[in-house]
Amino acid sequence: MAWPPRRSSGRSSRRQRNIALLGRAATIAAVAIAAMLLVLSRASPDRYSALRSSAADLVAPLWAAVLVPLAEVQAAAGSVADYFNAVEKVRLLEGRDRMYEIERERHLQALHENRELKKLLKVSEPERERIGVFAISGSSTGAYVRYALISGGARDGIEPGQPVFAASGLIGRTVDVGNRATRVMLITDVSSRVPVRVVRTGLPALLIGKNLPLLDIDLSGPSNAVVRVGDRLVTSGDGGLFPPGLPVATVARISGDMPEARPTATPDGLEYVIVERPYMPPILLPEEQPQEREAHPEAVNQTRAAQ
Repeated sequence: MAWPPRRSSGRSSRRQRNIALLGRAATIAAVAIAAMLLVLSRASPDRYSALRSSAADLVAPLWAAVLVPLAEVQAAAGSVADYFNAVEKVRLLEGRDRMYEIERERHLQALHENRELKKLLKVSEPERERIGVFAISGSSTGAYVRYALISGGARDGIEPGQPVFAASGLIGRTVDVGNRATRVMLITDVSSRVPVRVVRTGLPALLIGKNLPLLDIDLSGPSNAVVRVGDRLVTSGDGGLFPPGLPVATVARISGDMPEARPTATPDGLEYVIVERPYMPPILLPEEQPQEREAHPEAVNQTRAAQ
């Protein structure tokens, strides 16, 4: 048996008609206001701009009142999420701490074994001699040179061709030495060449300055696929000027003919630098003696007897 449809009362139908009429009126009013604003923006931009400013002043307090509760709700939700995630974060940090502790013990063990092997083999290493710590008085960058000035000179024991570095890495080398100031050629200078090695692989390379923020990496034969972005480069000690192990740069880009690296230290953000004597002093060859006196003494005696 089918039930007859429910009859709607007069009040509900009248209410629905009123709601529909109000909705249509609101839609027509919104369209009309939008059309008026569009015409006003075209006809009188100045009045339209003033009207927008007034509307913004009226809406701003209401919008701020609405945003404050929303911000508080978001902050409370974030605090609750952080509270429940704190245990997982603590476990992750504890695991990393244990991993770093194991790596630190391995590193210390390797250093100890290295020292013992050097003692057994009687390895002779040059001693690093520090000249002093000096303040950077200025730096200059040009199309052909890049250098810095330090507040130390010949009176402090500085000579041309000495390494200059900071705690963050190698800066360059001394070139022009005055009595109270010294010019330092930076590793980014176009004339700079620094022998380095890749920490991850031990691969030798040569850092070449080009008066740009990045340095070229000359791998001298091996493919540039051997290095990766993020590889650290340190001084190798080749040539005897720079001591081995100083941080120099980090591989930043692998493209083109040569990979590029970003220096780890720049004088722009430094106040003081360290100047040392060359790691390996230059080898001085013995002076050649007169041949007729020391090289062939018998020939000299025969000459004197003949006279």
